[in-house]
Amino acid sequence: MTETQSNVQEFFKNKSVFVTGGTGFLGKLIINKLIRSCPQIKHIYLLVRDKKGKNAHERLEDIFNMPIFKDIDESRLKKISALRGDCSQADLGLSIEDMNTLIKEVNVIFHSAATVRFDERLDIAIGINVIGAREIIKLAHKLDNLESYLHVSTAFSNCHHKRIEEKFYNLPYSYEKLIHLYKTKSSNILEKMKPFLLGPMPNTYVMTKAAAEQLIKREAKGLPVTIVRPAIVTATANEPLPGWIDNLYGPTGIVTGVMTGIIKSIPCDVNVVTDLVPADLTVNALIAASWDTNVRHRSAELSESIEKHTEDPRIYNFVSSPENPLTWGLFSTTLMYYILHRPTAKAMWYPTLIMNASVFLHKITVLVLHYLPAFLLDLVFMCTGNKLRLVDQYKKIGRFTNILEYFSTREWIFCNNNVQGLWSRLNNDDKKLFPFDIKQMHWEEYLDTYHKGIMTFLLKEGPDRLPEARKRLHGTQFGPRHLVPIWWLMLS
Repeated sequence: MTETQSNVQEFFKNKSVFVTGGTGFLGKLIINKLIRSCPQIKHIYLLVRDKKGKNAHERLEDIFNMPIFKDIDESRLKKISALRGDCSQADLGLSIEDMNTLIKEVNVIFHSAATVRFDERLDIAIGINVIGAREIIKLAHKLDNLESYLHVSTAFSNCHHKRIEEKFYNLPYSYEKLIHLYKTKSSNILEKMKPFLLGPMPNTYVMTKAAAEQLIKREAKGLPVTIVRPAIVTATANEPLPGWIDNLYGPTGIVTGVMTGIIKSIPCDVNVVTDLVPADLTVNALIAASWDTNVRHRSAELSESIEKHTEDPRIYNFVSSPENPLTWGLFSTTLMYYILHRPTAKAMWYPTLIMNASVFLHKITVLVLHYLPAFLLDLVFMCTGNKLRLVDQYKKIGRFTNILEYFSTREWIFCNNNVQGLWSRLNNDDKKLFPFDIKQMHWEEYLDTYHKGIMTFLLKEGPDRLPEARKRLHGTQFGPRHLVPIWWLMLS
């Protein structure tokens, strides 16, 4: 296969790409996929802020030291540069020199920077998710040769609706009001206003992502822009490494907690269909959508159409439920099978999980299985001078699971016709290079890979620890398990 047979590769040939959120989970995979699968790409610029005593260039080196970049040739890595900046600042916090470089060089934008904490302070969420989106739009209007601009949103940006189509939805108030409050009110006042501002929205993350979509609709007119809304992004299925994951967000944190025996109950309806999407398929969809954005925009220009100046940006709901539904019940029972057959040596208690659709029953279960053992062990720790306080840890876990309860006990009807249309427009070479057809997913196989990925990349355990882990699981070394002699239960 020659490179010119791939329309996507041909589009990125000699193009310079600007990526925000490049130090995040999706961002790392975007730049990894581009540099591996589009070898003739000209350059990739990353917006990176200084963090924890490390500057942008040091953080880029940390990324290159990750396992997913291990086998990439150094000549390709030299095509990736870090620019010091911050999405929430004016002009992205870039120096005049770096700004001019982007204006002259950049052809493609991937804006994936966001704070993904559901319980984020409102001022921080507005600053990164809304102000950041506005600053990217300002930059996009300045670029000399912009050919494609892709904004990463979330499938749950309008989760106060039962049915979510690939279109814009109205907010109870304008994004301008959010920005005005951000600029004129203190963080404390904003936090007091949060319940009113959230309205039907469950958290600051989805609310500010919805506001960013409204901002793009209004202020990105005339730009070759597209919005992609991924669902719950989990570990990779195949590439660059099967099961690669570097965070404990969402279901991954719950699964890891169950594997180690720490989490034993979650509020969840096992009959509800969830929407998980592997990270590598998500990235392939983003890259394909970027190519398609350029195709549609050029087509409008050639036909001398005014549509590109008036029509709303296209939206893609990258979700799994319309074509390949997965219930929380299948998700959990399959993973429990792997957890018990391939246990971790880091387990503190015997792996157990109770799933309650009833929040009341969940709270009772948590009291018995989380707080009671934690309180008893804390008494022992206090007598021995140990500073570990398990009750405090379970309070944090409780806040985490309570936040996720909104998504694990509800079900949405998603439409993804645009995504299906995008897949049909790819030629055979691009379907092989950038696969994202969710219909081809085998969930049981993927969940096996997901579990192995958590073991390898988060718990840092290889197959050599398995005999020890099995001995702990089935032997007498597991003293704490007798505090919770309950097997696998699902209460719906």
